[in-house]
Amino acid sequence: MQTNTLYYGDCLEVIEEFPDSCIDLIYLDPPFNSKTDYNCFFPNPDTSHAKENGSTDHLAQIMAFHDTWKWDDLAVQRVHDMSNATAHPAHKAIKAFQEVIWQTGALAYLSYMAERLAAMKRLLKPTGSIYLHCDYTMSHYLKFLMDAVFGANNYQNDITWKRTTSRGDGNRYGRISDSILYYAKDGATWRNQYEESGLVVSGDQTIALTGAGISSGESGKPWKNYDPAKSGRGRHWSVPKTGTYAEWLDKNLIPGYLQIEGIHERLDALDEKGYIKFSRNGIPRLFRPETAQNTGPKVNDIWMDISLEDSNEFVKDYPTRKPVRLLERIITASLPKDGVIFDPFCGCGTTIEAAHNLGCNWIGVDISPYAINLIERERMKGIPIEVKGVPKDLLGAKRLAKDNPFDFEKWAVCRIPGIAPNDKQVGDGGIDGRGILLERFDNHDSKLVLAQVKGGKHNASALRDFLGVIDSNKAAMGIYITLSSVKSHNARSAIGEKGVLQLGMTKFPRAQLWSIENHFDNRPPKMPPLADPYTGKKMIPWLY
Repeated sequence: MQTNTLYYGDCLEVIEEFPDSCIDLIYLDPPFNSKTDYNCFFPNPDTSHAKENGSTDHLAQIMAFHDTWKWDDLAVQRVHDMSNATAHPAHKAIKAFQEVIWQTGALAYLSYMAERLAAMKRLLKPTGSIYLHCDYTMSHYLKFLMDAVFGANNYQNDITWKRTTSRGDGNRYGRISDSILYYAKDGATWRNQYEESGLVVSGDQTIALTGAGISSGESGKPWKNYDPAKSGRGRHWSVPKTGTYAEWLDKNLIPGYLQIEGIHERLDALDEKGYIKFSRNGIPRLFRPETAQNTGPKVNDIWMDISLEDSNEFVKDYPTRKPVRLLERIITASLPKDGVIFDPFCGCGTTIEAAHNLGCNWIGVDISPYAINLIERERMKGIPIEVKGVPKDLLGAKRLAKDNPFDFEKWAVCRIPGIAPNDKQVGDGGIDGRGILLERFDNHDSKLVLAQVKGGKHNASALRDFLGVIDSNKAAMGIYITLSSVKSHNARSAIGEKGVLQLGMTKFPRAQLWSIENHFDNRPPKMPPLADPYTGKKMIPWLY
């Protein structure tokens, strides 16, 4: 186990190597079984342009984020094993679920979660805490499952988080909240939280001096060689000027503080009194003494002061994003000094950023190569972090292709910005990934881009088949991805026969040979801009 490290893979497999009782705090925001598929939509080549009016019923779809569970062979085996394992923490819960919800997608989901929660119980220290984030579809079942695994006597709260202000839900009350199930034993770390506080776990208690987003005004200018806009995530100064803490400063520390207009002048005044501290990550924070902490209402189990609308993180369009402030609150309340927070479904990396901001140790795991890319190259841009489980060189890629062919396919497809892996990996019709162009070519009607991955030696018939798949799907472009570069003259001739596509004055090959060897040599394929698989918008610049 290595802290401040991002692991790629299924959390159940990753944590098998972790020692017992090594984690102080777990936050997980797992798939919800919400029957929601977060899709990127691709125009069906058999439909006319007139139908492309925003409706999705005529569109071919590819899954960028899959949140649907089926009663399949894997689920049958999981439930069978847990039903027979009388010492398994979830044994009785799974037996009860079989009587109530039968052999359904819900039971498939709950057995999947039971496996992972039992593994997390092994990791959690006796003085540890766990927060499970869920929505209305599964919260009641997950509460029962958490009682079974972590002990009903260790249940502390079912926190209601008001994530948004309004929503139209037809003939029912609008569903605007999530649940966060909080379990902890006696002796677990606990610090009261207050609605206007942002306390950090670091001996001294401090609050953030910067906020999300870049400002062109004074709040975006450097101070004492620290430039918030270039700090790695694009931030701005957020120095208290009003509110109860500013009033405390004016009354007890810096007479006239409320009258100081300039941001840098307020920073200078606070620094002169020794109230600005730098975290071990070099982030300036404002010291908040114990006498000034109880300045706002104590946070109870209904959280209405943090919402998605307030969030200005760069991943605003990531379908399951959470605000950084939400995780900072949880970390501040329950992580001991020098402790470790673990997020087994870290997604776009909110937990990681929050922990980094607070100078805390973290470990993150995610099964999506897209999410790993997002965290490593954008969320934590400019901040060196260790990433394990993804190849760092061609030898590592060959090892992944041999040991986990499906994982290799997913990873290889995601090397091309805007190409998302197929959810279906057996019987996929020769398609391992799809993307969509932002613009149509001048000489082709489709915007569809297809990709196929081959982890073994080049096979001429496989290439011919893929070139046929490009035509049968009426795709604009096709990328044939191999481990090592294909040097066959016949292969290059077959690719060349597909011709070129024109966009303005620029020409692109309709079919391309590209390899992971090219990837490690920093030689990307010649591609026009593609849409982001989650949002449909242009891929963010760092991926080009």
